[in-house]
Amino acid sequence: MIDHATKERIMDAARIEEVIGEFVTLKRSGANYVGLCPFHPDKHPSMSVSATKQFFKCFSCGHSGNVISFLMDHEHISYPEALRYLARKYGIEIVEKDETPEEAAQRMRNDSLLIVNDVAQKFYQDVLWDPERSHMIGLGYFRQRGFTDETIRRFGLGYAPSGYDTFTRFALDNGYKEEYLLETGLSIKHDDGRLSDRFYERVMFPIYSLGGKVIAFGGRIMSAEKKAAKYVNSPESSIYSKSRSTLYGLFQAKNAIARQDKCIMVEGYADVISMHQRGIENVVASSGTALTEGHINLVKRFTKRITFIYDSDPAGIKASMRGIDMVLEAGMEVKIVLLPQGEDPDSFAQANEKADIEQYIASHEQDFITFKINILSKDIAENDIYGRTQMISEIVQTVSVIPDEITRNVYIETIAGVFNLQRDSLFLRIRRMRQKRREQTQARNNYNRSRENAPGPDGAAEAGFIPDEQGRYPESEVYEATPRKRDSGIITNDYLAVCERELVEMLIKWGEYTIHWESNMTYGEEKIPEVTVSEYIRGQLDEDGLTLQNPLYKKVYDAYYALEKVPSDNCEETQGHVIKYFTFHDDMEVMKFTTELLSESYPITIKNFNASLTSEEHRLYKDVPKAVLQYKSRIVGLQQTELQKEIAAAGKAGDDARQKELMHSFLTLANVRNQLEKALKKY
Repeated sequence: MIDHATKERIMDAARIEEVIGEFVTLKRSGANYVGLCPFHPDKHPSMSVSATKQFFKCFSCGHSGNVISFLMDHEHISYPEALRYLARKYGIEIVEKDETPEEAAQRMRNDSLLIVNDVAQKFYQDVLWDPERSHMIGLGYFRQRGFTDETIRRFGLGYAPSGYDTFTRFALDNGYKEEYLLETGLSIKHDDGRLSDRFYERVMFPIYSLGGKVIAFGGRIMSAEKKAAKYVNSPESSIYSKSRSTLYGLFQAKNAIARQDKCIMVEGYADVISMHQRGIENVVASSGTALTEGHINLVKRFTKRITFIYDSDPAGIKASMRGIDMVLEAGMEVKIVLLPQGEDPDSFAQANEKADIEQYIASHEQDFITFKINILSKDIAENDIYGRTQMISEIVQTVSVIPDEITRNVYIETIAGVFNLQRDSLFLRIRRMRQKRREQTQARNNYNRSRENAPGPDGAAEAGFIPDEQGRYPESEVYEATPRKRDSGIITNDYLAVCERELVEMLIKWGEYTIHWESNMTYGEEKIPEVTVSEYIRGQLDEDGLTLQNPLYKKVYDAYYALEKVPSDNCEETQGHVIKYFTFHDDMEVMKFTTELLSESYPITIKNFNASLTSEEHRLYKDVPKAVLQYKSRIVGLQQTELQKEIAAAGKAGDDARQKELMHSFLTLANVRNQLEKALKKY
């Protein structure tokens, strides 16, 4: 990991207008720069870059952030990669934080595995283009498939030659260790101790990570041996996971996916390559493996819109429906395109021009629910009541996983119309399904939280779970957020989050500034002591034993008070260090929240100008206490709501004593809230 001092040097050296200027043509406009926003189709310069505040903001699509977030979003790289990019640009030496011996060993091992894979890719590629070693078999195959030499080189395709251990001997002779050859799966060790190649007489498809590193291979057989598998793939390793690492072609497709805000999913290597060669570059493949949550999360980094292209094989379509349900559950928009009979994406791309392919996709896309109705209906006779019921249940189950309520309602209307059903019964069925899933999720979460204290199958059995074939118990899943009751009795929801966001915003912008009270403001008979904004907020919340409920805001709040501030007589300078710390924070969620928070305020509008006539700094004596009072008032209001429920439950149970006790607590809270509301009127 990059140490803090190095990050400080990078932050001090980086100039956002210089970095963005490498990707966007910027023109000076007053104190700022403007240019075409690269995050949406922009015809008129709508992105403003502030050289003084080191932020950018698009007034059209709303995209905003700092130099790090720009690089991450534009180049689709990680936080450390963005820092390294800037370090290279500004000639800053990277100093890594101290690693544990285990971390250092694993990092070095992973680096070694990547190096060995890179050597293998170059070896297979060299063999492909060497007529003496490949006999042009591999190259002839690719050219027969319609791949141009440029495409073959772009995807790093190669050929594994015949021979028992051709690559293995090459790697060992050049000093590469046996253990790395075995872990990457490039070599296999037999019972008698001999090493052999995993891949031979196969055309080779390297699989790249998002950053362009070769992490695995797929090899297609060239010989006519019937017993041999058509495709052989690298085994999983510490650098490659079939369910998480990548999708084939994603490295080459990621920029096009982000630019077009759409991902096209096909099945095989050749499908991807042919589509890319035809100019349709936002295409990836699952490579014959089932779609997983890890794959979906990879695509979701670049777009929330995905189109699946299928040939006309009904069996293959039905087999993939479970994966598509997972995509819907992730909140993504799913479309399906069915190709003409006898075509697959590879052959279709080879036979048609780019404009024709785009036109076909646009005119044949169906939403998944409509497509599923059409596919399932074909196998059910009109008078088959049981089959019809099962089909409707399956479709309703799919709709129930969609997180967006409006989208669910639209599909319910569609299903009701197609099958002539009552909408209310569908709403009720889906509500019950979602409730059941929430209860199961809560039970899973409860079990997962208790595993440390009560590990083993007994705890899982009590939670109502059954182990899978490998004896593993289900992990927790994430469904739509619902209010959660904490030990304090306070409910976590958006009602509080609005106030919590305001408190955190004050800390980041003004935390180290002193609140200058008006001369007539007193605390009892004494004059109110001057304190900083952060001291006031912390003191007020600690006095009532309060802590923020929203996980993100609490994370920022806790980080603020854990941060060792740079001593200075100048509060503006100290606050500058705080802002720099949060805008370049290691936690991506914190960094993005902070940059968006700060970038909201810098564009000058008439409204902002008028508001600035009385500076925000000089309103702190009003704004900070008001924000704290509003937060406390809402907490008390939520506590009253909970008490009302308990009072009703006690009355229903006939527990008069308990009801009376609760009523007394309710009236006490009502009095507290009245006092808070009265105090708020002063501001």
